[in-house]
Amino acid sequence: LDFAGIFTFFFLMLGPVKILVPFVKMTKDTDSKFRRKLALMAALISTIGCLAAAFMGQRILKSWHISISALMLAGGIILFLVALRMVIQMYSSTHGNETPPYTPTLALAASPLSFPTIVTPYGIAMLIISMAAAQDVERQVGIISILFVIMILNLLTMLFAHTILKFIGVITLLILGSVLGVLQVALGIEIILQTFIKMG
Repeated sequence: LDFAGIFTFFFLMLGPVKILVPFVKMTKDTDSKFRRKLALMAALISTIGCLAAAFMGQRILKSWHISISALMLAGGIILFLVALRMVIQMYSSTHGNETPPYTPTLALAASPLSFPTIVTPYGIAMLIISMAAAQDVERQVGIISILFVIMILNLLTMLFAHTILKFIGVITLLILGSVLGVLQVALGIEIILQTFIKMG
């Protein structure tokens, strides 16, 4: 993948679209100061988590003798199952399945905001794959730079989440979520197919 392709993958898997509604729900009855602190903490924790996974993941791949193809297949399957579950939930009854209200504390920054809302398992898999497949340090620096851009977008989305939601409306967000959900299902299948092709 070129850098544009990596950005697209990171945007879909680690990016801001899936953060908007959860963040608004978590901070529904809080003031702007609390929201700002929560957003900053979540962005910091997510960035540190991704960086740790990126560099530790490469060592674990080598020490456990896990091939990139195996990791790609695992990431594709997880992405497919999670995205498919999201799409199915959009068309199923929501009675009894609504998310319970969150107690507004800064502990939300770690879970569930950073993990698993921002830092998804399939996003981590793609990050490790990208870093492991990089041929030189310059490419790895480019990948990490893209990751930082995505995390900045996540931070900005959280800081202005309530304003963004009021501007675009819930209906527009639902439509966008449906489109992205279907695209993620297709992306999961594509990763699985490409892995099988690569394995011959």
